Amino acid sequence: MKKVLLVCFDNLGDLVFTSAIARSLASDPTTHLGLLCKDYTAKLGYLLPGVKQVFAADPYWDRSPNRKKGKLANFLKCLATVRDQRFDEAIIVGGNWQSALAMRLAGIPKIYALRGRKNRWLVSKAFPAPARDKPVVAGLLSSFASILPSAVPGHTLLLPSGFPAYERPRALRDKKLVVLHAFAGRADRCAPLVLWGELARALTKRDYHVLWTGIPLETQKIRLAFPLEWNTSHFVDTWAQDLLQLAWIWSEAQLFIGHDSGPLHVSHALGVPVLGLYLPGEPQRTFPQGAAPSLMLHKLSPAELPIDEVIQGSLQLLAGVKKHG
Repeated sequence: MKKVLLVCFDNLGDLVFTSAIARSLASDPTTHLGLLCKDYTAKLGYLLPGVKQVFAADPYWDRSPNRKKGKLANFLKCLATVRDQRFDEAIIVGGNWQSALAMRLAGIPKIYALRGRKNRWLVSKAFPAPARDKPVVAGLLSSFASILPSAVPGHTLLLPSGFPAYERPRALRDKKLVVLHAFAGRADRCAPLVLWGELARALTKRDYHVLWTGIPLETQKIRLAFPLEWNTSHFVDTWAQDLLQLAWIWSEAQLFIGHDSGPLHVSHALGVPVLGLYLPGEPQRTFPQGAAPSLMLHKLSPAELPIDEVIQGSLQLLAGVKKHG
């Protein structure tokens, strides 16, 4: 049995893109697959195809969304645990030298990574990074093709079978759910809340139950922007206590609407149709790359996005769900 450690110290969306590499590695029955990732993304680690072990540590050289940089002592403690597992190979989905050095310290004999400016002396082999104007999933599969056991489709994939036995809250039973994520990493790339409010009302008039999602600071902005308009049953954080529960509720939706961010890509990888707002984002590289239906609205700025176009795209995707449901 060959033990392979997949390493992704990037954020949530990048971990989802990495799922295609996990899918290829999982096709080899002689491979035991582990995952090393940021602490906040670790809850979803077992949803990646074939992952048997998940190790989590916030890197000391980078910060996660709404978190500080990781502490070196905690990072080294995690590496000691990894070292005890005696992995044969590490595949680093990234090109920074810190990740490569960490795998050296973990005692892994073969280390593969994307080519970076300073990591070439620390890895067994470095592969060219995917082009910035090409689909990221297909690019990653192409970069690592020579060490992957089989070709797989250029789609993201998270396995709903990895969820615990959650049940819908009573208030959401028999509801047609549409999840709205009105936020992203940069506020200047987000559609205005006025637009989101109009969208939510249009969907509600058509008997869809809108679910606002986001971190508490974000959903509080929705509550303040639309006082008394949406009760607690319209906020995912009423029930979800962690990222795994959030992802499960997203997976129950008939449609997810959001900006180019981690939650959009998680939902699409779970098989949920998505409407992605790229304002502007990187539409050629990070468009929704799951196998489920999707639409992408690309504008150079949020001010260029008309509400009618968002409503029309939403209804188009929902009509497809109804047709095939």
